[in-house]
Amino acid sequence: MKKSVKSNLQIISSLVLVGGLTIGQTAVAADSGQPQSDYTHYVTDSVQIPLRSQPGYKYKILRLLKSGTPVTILEVNDDGWTKLSYRYKDEDIIGWMPSSVLLNQPIARVRLAQQIDKTSRIEKKLNQALQEKSTLDSRFNDVSNELKKTKEDNFKLQKQLAEIKSISGKSIELNEQNQQYSQEIEKIKSDNAILKEQISQAGDVVQRQWFLTGGGVLLLGLLIGRFFRVPNRRNKWDSL
Repeated sequence: MKKSVKSNLQIISSLVLVGGLTIGQTAVAADSGQPQSDYTHYVTDSVQIPLRSQPGYKYKILRLLKSGTPVTILEVNDDGWTKLSYRYKDEDIIGWMPSSVLLNQPIARVRLAQQIDKTSRIEKKLNQALQEKSTLDSRFNDVSNELKKTKEDNFKLQKQLAEIKSISGKSIELNEQNQQYSQEIEKIKSDNAILKEQISQAGDVVQRQWFLTGGGVLLLGLLIGRFFRVPNRRNKWDSL
């Protein structure tokens, strides 16, 4: 009798403890409210939950599982108990636990830690992205300055090229003028040579004319002297 009362008190205490710890927790399956086989589930967000050797509060407690311990569902009976296994020091421990204490997602504390870790990774990536953006902005500014300088240099080169083309055009024009002047100079030289030849020939003609004229004058003088001879005054004085 005492053993029966003691056993009943243990069952009632376990029910009260489990019931108090599992208030407000979500059931495993959305439709049936029971855990499903071959899916990983988690111990509810409680301090410790007993894992028993058989489905019932009167059976031996194998271990106390901390809240958030991942377990694998093996079997679910109609009395609200779930057979499960979990890994402990390279050993698979199998036992039974009330289905109501099992959740289909990690407990809030674990999810919060995961979210904090995820947020930390995101912040780290964000900082890296901001650093990369800062580096890219700096490179963009450098490239923009180089592009601006290149445009200025290109403008100067275009201006110099235009001046060179203008000078080249003038040089071509001057070259053509020089060729024309050279041709005119050659023509003038040719004309000058012809004039010199003509002058030389004219000089010879003049000299011949002067020679002939001088000869004619001399001959005329001789003839005049011949015909108009002055009387010999010496003979006249001789007669006196």
